[in-house]
Amino acid sequence: MRKKVLLWALAGMAVFQAQAQTEYETRVIVSEPEAAPVSKRAAATASGAEYGYPAGLRNLGMLSQDDNACCNYLSFNKTINRGAYMWAPMGEIVSYIDYSTVAATDYHWYIPGGDVTEMETQDADAEYNTPGVYPFPTMTVKDGAGQSYTYTAPGQLKVGGQGEICTSNMLQIGTDITDPATTYVIGQRELNGGGWLGGTNALNLVGYGNLFMIAHPDASITSVRAYLPEVPKHEEGARLLMQIWYPSLGGTEADLTGLPLEAVYLDMDDIKETTDTKLKKAAVAEFNLTTPLKISDKPFFFVTIEGFGHDPSKQTFRLLIDIKGVEMDEATAGNLLAHNSYCRIEGNDEYLQPINYFGAMPGESFLICPVLTTHTEEGDGVQAVEALRPAQARYADGVLSLSSEGAERAVVYNVAGAHVVETDLNGGQADVQVRLNKGIYLVRFLKGGKVSGAAKLLCNEEI
Repeated sequence: MRKKVLLWALAGMAVFQAQAQTEYETRVIVSEPEAAPVSKRAAATASGAEYGYPAGLRNLGMLSQDDNACCNYLSFNKTINRGAYMWAPMGEIVSYIDYSTVAATDYHWYIPGGDVTEMETQDADAEYNTPGVYPFPTMTVKDGAGQSYTYTAPGQLKVGGQGEICTSNMLQIGTDITDPATTYVIGQRELNGGGWLGGTNALNLVGYGNLFMIAHPDASITSVRAYLPEVPKHEEGARLLMQIWYPSLGGTEADLTGLPLEAVYLDMDDIKETTDTKLKKAAVAEFNLTTPLKISDKPFFFVTIEGFGHDPSKQTFRLLIDIKGVEMDEATAGNLLAHNSYCRIEGNDEYLQPINYFGAMPGESFLICPVLTTHTEEGDGVQAVEALRPAQARYADGVLSLSSEGAERAVVYNVAGAHVVETDLNGGQADVQVRLNKGIYLVRFLKGGKVSGAAKLLCNEEI
C-alpha cells in the first residue's frame, strides 16, 4: 500500500527542538457538552474480549508502517457525519487488532458492511466497498473451556459519501483531560499576554493551520469549517483568509505551505451560530470553495487561517481547540509531523511552530475541519441496526437450544453454507428438536430481517 509506506518513510523526519517558549502562557476555558459526558467505558470491555480501533490519520509522525493507518477521524458535526466516529476509504484494508485479555482458542468476527462479513482469524483485515454507516465489528472469542466472550467497539464507521474530518479523536467528549474514558475535550486557550491562542492576540501570532492526510480515492474538498465558541465581536469590514496548501516534505526539511492550492475569503459577518456540534454553544466560520478541489492525488494537505486582528478589545475571534492532547516523549515531540496544529509568527513565512510552543500541550488540535466528498452516494448501510448482541447455541440429546436477546428468528448453516434449521424465537430463545450430523455449524440470529447476533455450534454427537 503506497500511503502506508509513505507514512513509515516520513515518521522520523523533520526533527526540530521542541522546547516551549515560556513567555506564551495560556489559561484554558472548557466548552460545555450538550449532554453530560459518560465517564466510563462500555461495559462490554469487562467481558475479556476486546480489539483496537483502526489507526487514525493524525499525529502523522507517530505512525509506523505496521499501523496500517488509513481511516480519518470525523468531527463532531452530526449533520454531515451522521454520528459516525471514523471514515474508512473504499478499497483499502482496515485493520482491527485483537487485545482480548482472555486466553482465546477460537475467534469469530462479524463485520457489517465489509466485503467479507465473517472471519475466523485472531485479527481482522476488513475491506469496505459499499457506502453507508455501519457498526464496528463484533468479535466473539472462546477460551479452552468453551466459554464465549463477545465485544463490539462503541461508535460507528462511515464508508464513502461525504465527511467532515478533523485531527482529534472524537469518540467520547468530556470536560476532564485526565479522565481515561475521555478522548477529547473542547476548549479555548486565553493568552496571558493578551487575546487567544488560535485567534485575535496582542502578541505576534498571525496565522494558524492544521496538517491532514487522507487515503480516500477520488476525494475532493468542498469547504472548510472552523469552529468557535461564539460569533466573535469584530471591527467593520474584518475578514479571514483560508488557504489550502500542498506541503513539501522530503529529506530532513518540511515546508507546510510549499504549494498553494486554494484561497477563500470570508467576512466575519458571515460567521454564524451552529447546532450541528455536540456542544451546547458553538459558532462556525464556513469557507466554501467555488469548485471542489481534488485532493486524492495529494495525500498530505495543510489548511491555514489568517486575517484576524491584534486588538482583543476590538475583536474576539478565536478557534476552539481539542485540549486533550497526545502523550509523547521528548524525542517524539521533536518530530514536526508528530503534531497536528501550527502557528505562524509575524515576519516569518513558515508554519513550523507547533502550538505547544505557545502554551498548549503536545498534540492539541485546532477545530479546523475540511469537508470532503468521495463522489459516491450516501449509502444507508446498517445505521439503524443495533450491533450484534451476545448469542448462544447448544446441542445435546437431540435438542438445539438457541438464545440471543431481542432476536426474532434463527437460521443454522452447515459448513457448506446450506440451511439446516430455521426457527422463530420467543423472547429471543427457542429449544428445537432436531437431529444434527457431527460437525461445525454457524447460527445467525435475526431481528427485523437483519443479523443481530451470531454463534458457532460444535456437534459431537453421532446420529
